[in-house]
Amino acid sequence: MDDRRLRRFHERRANTPRPDDADRPKLPFNDLKHPPTRPEIDLLLGVLPAIELKRFEHQLELLEPQVNWAMQWYENDAGWGYRASFKARVVCVLHFYKGYFTVTFSVPLDEEAAWRGRRENTEPILRAFEHGKLSPKTKWITVPLHLRADVEAVLPLLEKKLLDLKAKTSR
Repeated sequence: MDDRRLRRFHERRANTPRPDDADRPKLPFNDLKHPPTRPEIDLLLGVLPAIELKRFEHQLELLEPQVNWAMQWYENDAGWGYRASFKARVVCVLHFYKGYFTVTFSVPLDEEAAWRGRRENTEPILRAFEHGKLSPKTKWITVPLHLRADVEAVLPLLEKKLLDLKAKTSR
């Protein structure tokens, strides 16, 4: 096949619904062609979680002013995520839902016990460690953030993550 035919084939295939797509509920921002705007995100979150999102961004930027924020497409299951990065390395990714948002970050497998054993960890964070997704060298932790206390609990973990990234990028 020439390039044009191959491209059309893949475009049609991508737009054809799979049988399991009908069974799966649509997440708020999983349309590739429409990245969410900030007003749409705030509307979905509601007043208090939107305030906590702004607070979360501000606190993370106080920890490291060079944090860059960008919308990133994470396939149909997760949809659009709001990625915080430091020198091209991912610090965390936020996903938005009605009434709350989640923060996902990675922890090296060989350091998981130290991360899990931190005094500041709250019950939701410990639960997130139990249900984290494994990849070859890391564990991906997703913590739901509803309240100010949740944001306060996850910030020390992200501060540690930033310190680790600074050490890795300064070599």
